[in-house]
Amino acid sequence: MDPIIFRKLILSGIMLLLIYAFFQILKFSAKNTQKKFGIRKSRYFAIRRLLTMSSLLLTLAMLFLIWDVTLKNVWISMTSILAVTAIAFFAIWSLVGNILAGIILYFTSPFKTNDVIEVMPDGICGTVLAINTFYTILMDEKENYINVPNSLFFQKYIQVKKTKHRTPVAPPPDESKESAHG
Repeated sequence: MDPIIFRKLILSGIMLLLIYAFFQILKFSAKNTQKKFGIRKSRYFAIRRLLTMSSLLLTLAMLFLIWDVTLKNVWISMTSILAVTAIAFFAIWSLVGNILAGIILYFTSPFKTNDVIEVMPDGICGTVLAINTFYTILMDEKENYINVPNSLFFQKYIQVKKTKHRTPVAPPPDESKESAHG
């Protein structure tokens, strides 16, 4: 092994141990101070979080110094990682949104297969043929198929116009006849 790399590894290990020990002592003294003065636990946990973040930042700074990492390279790497992550989340968001909307539509059933619905104010109108994971298939009056993303149903008003092929609900019994017999 190269002696320079070996020395950097030893320095990194010693530095990590020293920073860890130092911040453990600080956390211990913060706990004692919290008990001694009756400081609320929420304040103590805020101090602990601050100490943990400080130790992380100090550790990164010391490792950058030991391994001769320039901040320009770190900045370029961080912005590249953030850009790729943002693009990935943006691309996945519509898929996840439509899947979640499909699951919610399945369980809440605001409309069913064979219902005639209108998505307002867009004027998309048709008979529901199927409710899939990503989209709902409608058939309009001209027998054209319309694929509507499921997330759209949570952004717009939906009007169920009429239901096809359903059994009608029986009218309520006439109460005047029951009272006359009983």
